[in-house]
Order: sequence, then C-alpha cells, then structure tokens
Amino acid sequence: MRTPPGRRQLPPQARVLKALDRAAIFALYQEAGRRRLGLGSDSPWLHAHLDPDAAHFLFPDPATYYWPDPDAGRPWWQCSVLLHMVDGEQVRSGLAVLPETFTALPSTVSRLRQRHLALIARTTERDTWLWGRDHESDCGPDACGYAPADGASR
Repeated sequence: MRTPPGRRQLPPQARVLKALDRAAIFALYQEAGRRRLGLGSDSPWLHAHLDPDAAHFLFPDPATYYWPDPDAGRPWWQCSVLLHMVDGEQVRSGLAVLPETFTALPSTVSRLRQRHLALIARTTERDTWLWGRDHESDCGPDACGYAPADGASR
C-alpha cells in the first residue's frame, strides 16, 4: 500500500497481517459496532456464517479517504478482512480497528504467507454482502444452522 501524498506512513506494527479465529474476528466486529467506528458491526447473521474451524485474516489497508487521521475523527485503521464462510468460500470485508487493539493481536503468519493472503484479500471480488445475497435462498436452520429471530436478517 502506498502512503498518500502529505500523509504519514503507517507505523511498522500496522504492516502485518493477523490470523484470527471466529471468536476473535467477531469480537473486532463487535468493538467496531459498539464504538460506532463506521466500518463493521456485529450481527448474529455474520457470526453464524463464519466458519468456526477456519482462520480469518485481517490487515490495515486504508483507502486514501480513510487514511488514519485523529484530527479528522479517524483514529482507527481501515482494515481488509478475508473471511472463510461456512460453505468454505472466502469473501472480503472491511473493518475499522483501533491501532492499540490491532497491535495487541498475536502475529503468527509468516511474512511470505502474509503477502500471499493480502493479495488474495485485495483481489477477491465477492464480499459478505454478495455472498449473503446468494446464500439467502439456502439460509436456514436446516441448511447452515442460522435461524433469524422474528424475521431479522443481516
């Protein structure tokens, strides 16, 4: 990722991809929703459709217009997320994560694998919305285990 002109480069601790289990990635979505960061929020639908046995990947990847700037009300890092869904498909998503939260996450992925996964995340066209739209007709307690409460959806 290139630093936009006139902006500070992200610190070295931001240039890492993190592998997380379902509980950890969902906790980040919950934090984004609770803090109203604007990118990402928790939902029972998302939690139910994340593969509980797969790794999910997260790395700071801010767009120019989301470049971290505490003075502009953006103290968080826009992250790209590569999620594994219950049907085995990988989809991309975005998530706002506070720098101190991201830095505290363990880093267990080799440098070469990080580059490979970041490339996959950036080139994956399907996101959670498209996946959810295509999955909607099959969604339910008998198919994927998700039972919406009183007609609630994503």
